[in-house]
Amino acid sequence: MSSANRTVKPARLEPAHGVEVLEKNTETTWALFQSLLDQQQRGFSETAPVGPDTPSAAAPRSASEEVSLEEALAEIRKNNRVCPLPSIWKKLYDALPNKAPELATAPVTAEDWKLTPSLEKRTRLRQHIEWAATQGVLKQVHKALYALPENKWHHMGE
Repeated sequence: MSSANRTVKPARLEPAHGVEVLEKNTETTWALFQSLLDQQQRGFSETAPVGPDTPSAAAPRSASEEVSLEEALAEIRKNNRVCPLPSIWKKLYDALPNKAPELATAPVTAEDWKLTPSLEKRTRLRQHIEWAATQGVLKQVHKALYALPENKWHHMGE
């Protein structure tokens, strides 16, 4: 018998014995569904074009301007960055003031570099940036990282 003449019957699913499905508060469920549907239909807003004249949120600041933690974290994630290369990262870490037990994770050493996943490296750097913010040196750390050439960064997938 050829496969063209063969009839395949769908498997019949039996309801599980003793399982009862009970829907409660259908008006709230329907409202939530409608809200999600409306959001999906609206879609995303248009992306603004970026060019050489577009000001960057992570651009270097004047001496009097503060840098937010969000801006500093955006800078370290730009271009799929993970962290600075080991020797640079160590210098940055060594410059952080008042290192306390809360900042127990040191930068990844060159010896452990290949054994440490990129997400762990990125998490450690984030902790260092957050520590810099608590110690009042975020602006200086941001400035140093902003000035770091792209080839001095480790990127995802490298």
